[in-house]
Amino acid sequence: MFSEGNPLEATIPSRNIEIKAQIAGPEAFQRKVAIAKQLTGSEGEIIKQHDVFFNAEKGRLKLRYLETKKSELIQYFRPDVGGPKLSTYHKMDLDEPKLMETILAESIGIKGEVKKHRHLFLHGQTRVHLDDVEGLGHFLEFEVVLRPEQSIDEGTKIANDMMKLFEIEEKALIQGAYMDKLLK
Repeated sequence: MFSEGNPLEATIPSRNIEIKAQIAGPEAFQRKVAIAKQLTGSEGEIIKQHDVFFNAEKGRLKLRYLETKKSELIQYFRPDVGGPKLSTYHKMDLDEPKLMETILAESIGIKGEVKKHRHLFLHGQTRVHLDDVEGLGHFLEFEVVLRPEQSIDEGTKIANDMMKLFEIEEKALIQGAYMDKLLK
């Protein structure tokens, strides 16, 4: 029915393996930042993010406002478990994020907002996020971005290896999104 290249055709979602862990206070957070700097040989990038979550029927839907880049609309599915987990997502840049926020707020409603300062480091195919989340505290998140041919097991092994490098214990792993924690 659809011709090749039709924008209405389904797209294949991107995939990554994620873990998220709570960091016990500012000193421990700075130690993790130091590990990231040493591991990546860089100072990383500090990004101020403001995420607006919407009442999605399936998965999660958020509009991410960024200070230095285009804002993004991100729809994703991720199980609420503590260890490494598969996340599938679609992401698009927005030229008019305020208009998109208004449209989504009026049609499906706003669930809540998350504001954070993120230290971003890149190590191989892994995005290392060290987050200071307003109202929640300090967290570390790994996103092992999977190549199309890569298995979930390969990504999980990389995530587990990163946990060892950053001295993350199983008991520090958390479930869900920051939004879920803020709503509790």
